[in-house]
Amino acid sequence: MKKILAAAVVAAALPQAASALPLVDFYAGGYYWDQTVSGDVGAGNNTADLDDDLKLSGGGQNVLYLAFEHPIPVIPNIKLKTTDMSTDGNGTLNSSLNIGGVTIAGTPAVTSELDFSHTDYTLYWSLPLPIVTFDFGLTARQFDGSISVETTDGSNQSAAADLDVVVPMGYLKAGVDIPLTGLSFGGDMNVISYGDTGITDYDLNMTYVLPLIPLLDVGITAGYRSFDLEINPEDFGGNSDDLTAKATVAGPYLGLSLHL
Repeated sequence: MKKILAAAVVAAALPQAASALPLVDFYAGGYYWDQTVSGDVGAGNNTADLDDDLKLSGGGQNVLYLAFEHPIPVIPNIKLKTTDMSTDGNGTLNSSLNIGGVTIAGTPAVTSELDFSHTDYTLYWSLPLPIVTFDFGLTARQFDGSISVETTDGSNQSAAADLDVVVPMGYLKAGVDIPLTGLSFGGDMNVISYGDTGITDYDLNMTYVLPLIPLLDVGITAGYRSFDLEINPEDFGGNSDDLTAKATVAGPYLGLSLHL
């Protein structure tokens, strides 16, 4: 929540910039995402279920974004978005688990930490349509993730791996404003399918703009986001000791949006 408020402060400090650049639109916002986690992690047949075995708890995470748009058709608009996606849990393995080239043998009790956090750098173009929004472009998604698993039964076994790769993805956004209501409905998607990797990340949302401040649109946004990941880091310059996973992180969110 502190990060969401920080984004709001940044956006609220932009009026002078907007008056100097009247044809540029600034956007900022953030939301609190209530995540659930499912899927599995590991290599080969030595995997663990994120929910049933590792008991990863999911929970609330912050998402923040900044963007600006301009009227020059050839030059893309820019959007930056950071997503916290970390969780931990305490569970029991049902079989051996291989992470980062290290195998945890047997069926011990373990404590685990998993992180799929990432930053999106998006270049996109907008079609000049009334009422309807349609954007398309490319995203470079920088993962700063990791997993660590450690036994808690006295067997002193542990394994860890990182997910530190940049994945290029297609970007689409569409929406519609309902005239005279302050309501808008929309959604966006990042997607890639390459080699052994497939990622689909979409959200659907509704925003109500509060009639509070002239020249600054302050909105309350509610939505649902689903992040489906099946990744082999070797597809993007990683190696066999990096984090390999097939997972879904999904859930509803609530936040603030600002448009100047």
